[in-house]
Amino acid sequence: MNHYPRNKRLSTPAMDGGFSQGLFSILLVTIIAIAGVVWVSLGIVAKERWPIRWLEINGSFERVSAEQVRSSLAPLANASFFTINLQEMQTVAARNAWVSDVSVVKHWPDTVVVTVEEYKPLVHWNQGKLISPEGTVFGAPEADEIQGLPWLNGPEDRLREVLDYWVRFNAMLETAGLEIDTLDLDQRGSWSMVLNNGTRLQLGRDNASHRLQRLMKSWNQLQRVNDLPPVLVDLRYTNGFAVNWPQETDELALNER
Repeated sequence: MNHYPRNKRLSTPAMDGGFSQGLFSILLVTIIAIAGVVWVSLGIVAKERWPIRWLEINGSFERVSAEQVRSSLAPLANASFFTINLQEMQTVAARNAWVSDVSVVKHWPDTVVVTVEEYKPLVHWNQGKLISPEGTVFGAPEADEIQGLPWLNGPEDRLREVLDYWVRFNAMLETAGLEIDTLDLDQRGSWSMVLNNGTRLQLGRDNASHRLQRLMKSWNQLQRVNDLPPVLVDLRYTNGFAVNWPQETDELALNER
């Protein structure tokens, strides 16, 4: 008897799902790349087809002018809506020393909106520098010519300390209707200041806050001694201070009571 082999079912290995998905991704990327080449070759993204027609400049513009920003960005806006370099525009606008932040966005179909934020100067810091209310130090053209701002001077690495003491000292002086015009911290750590009435105070290195508080307790008494404010008050004494009055050479020593 002849024995024929039984028919065997032939099976085809299933295509691996990961391989199929990877192949699909490669094809998709290829199609997109080809479409991009065709898109550019046909001139669809050319500036003649989708030019930037409007360059909108927004901001408070106290130290920076809108026209100044516009003139610096206009050459960069000579591009299509699809190819304009927003990062480059942001970088160029931020080169202005008074600019603290810049936002550049596109609005379909032909507009770029630039929003500029400026530094708000709070005080002078050393020579040629200013400090914003956020504590940021920045340099600006003719910074030293700006009027009406207090002057803070000190070592660069002690900026935060000088700012803190400026706030603290001003709070003490406020009770007498005074404020600081100039505050100095020298390299030895000695404090001095000039008040808005012209009086110069020498506080020394140690216990500066305590010494200023001592003066504030006696300020009304000083006001009764002379109609004019003191020229100089030297607080670098253990239990008192020395006062120089206008047009006087003698010092009046007042001890604590």
